[in-house]
Amino acid sequence: MEDTTPLRRLPEDAIADILLRLPSKYILRSGAVCRAWRRITTSPHFLAERARRHQPVSILAHAYLPSAPWARGLPGGFGSEEDTALEALPVASPEDDRRRLVRYPATIPAHCGRLLASCAGVLLFRKAAGLYLLCNPVARRWAELPRLPDDYCRDRDPEYGFYFHQPSGEFRILCCSLTRRVWYIVSTGAAGPRHLEANPDPDLINEFVRPLLTTAAIPVPLHGNLHWPPLWLCAGGESRIMAFNTVSETFLQIAGPKSRAPRMVKLFEMEGLLAVADFGEEKLVDLWFLEDYVGERWAHRYRALAPWKHGSQGRPRNHWGMQSVAVAGDEEGNVIVGNNDALVVYSTRMKKTLRTVDSAVQRKNRVFVSMHVFKGSLVQHPCFSAPNSDDFPLIHSWS
Repeated sequence: MEDTTPLRRLPEDAIADILLRLPSKYILRSGAVCRAWRRITTSPHFLAERARRHQPVSILAHAYLPSAPWARGLPGGFGSEEDTALEALPVASPEDDRRRLVRYPATIPAHCGRLLASCAGVLLFRKAAGLYLLCNPVARRWAELPRLPDDYCRDRDPEYGFYFHQPSGEFRILCCSLTRRVWYIVSTGAAGPRHLEANPDPDLINEFVRPLLTTAAIPVPLHGNLHWPPLWLCAGGESRIMAFNTVSETFLQIAGPKSRAPRMVKLFEMEGLLAVADFGEEKLVDLWFLEDYVGERWAHRYRALAPWKHGSQGRPRNHWGMQSVAVAGDEEGNVIVGNNDALVVYSTRMKKTLRTVDSAVQRKNRVFVSMHVFKGSLVQHPCFSAPNSDDFPLIHSWS
């Protein structure tokens, strides 16, 4: 007998519109209902529309929890009485929308299980020396990058950037070996590290950029370039930003905004523009936007009240204090800024502070804000697979 349920009679466009309204975990499950739904939910148009509608820009925070009972005494020494949960805190959504992404033992050795960066909905972890793990917590998929040869593992913190290479569809890590004096790329589509053809002097570049684990601000990908925050001033008072072109694989410099304290700034992307939050003043945060990328023209658009009270211990005092500061902007003109001593959401359209994020600054919650920005993605990259407990020992659960 022919199925005459209402959903069967609906056109695919209407079904797609209904499915777009579901939470991500139910979209993933809906593909098992029938082939038609699986075809709809895996189509490029559906995934692009889903990303546009439902994946908010978030900052990442670490929450410490009692360990999951089933995870204690894991093989490999990963058993722990406490877990680390990685949570996404949307820029402007209610605090109840905070979403737990992954959960793993808090006592993982320091050299592995480290979150290094986030890009295009994918988290980069250092699983062990020379071995990296890519994790898409929304699509619940993971991939391992090719293990580095032993002679590349002698360098401490070789990772400088993480990005998605659009022409090849690969996720790539930009690395530097100070012992070998070379820059190289580790990617999902290669069997091993590949040296840059134009290999600049590492000492020259390292004057202006820092490794991912020690930087005060994660480099921002935009228009095919990775951008690092300025670390020095020109004679005229302007700052300069080091960038890496991910297509030509060359380093370049672009103009930065005027700043009296260039080491006290954070780069972020907002509404398709490169932006800077300048923390050089005690009571104010200056927001600059690169309005003309080709012409390198910056505009000082907003002055927001600093989230910290005057004289607060939470306010960053130097370049290293910036490591604890989070800044991110969304498509609605909202900017979240601060750390665990004060975290607020500022509206550039209303030119005022909208609210404080209390859950992240209450010590009893044991939530620690990071400098990482995350926007989820349901895109199924071919190099990713669904994990099982044997292949994915660092993760207890996806929520």
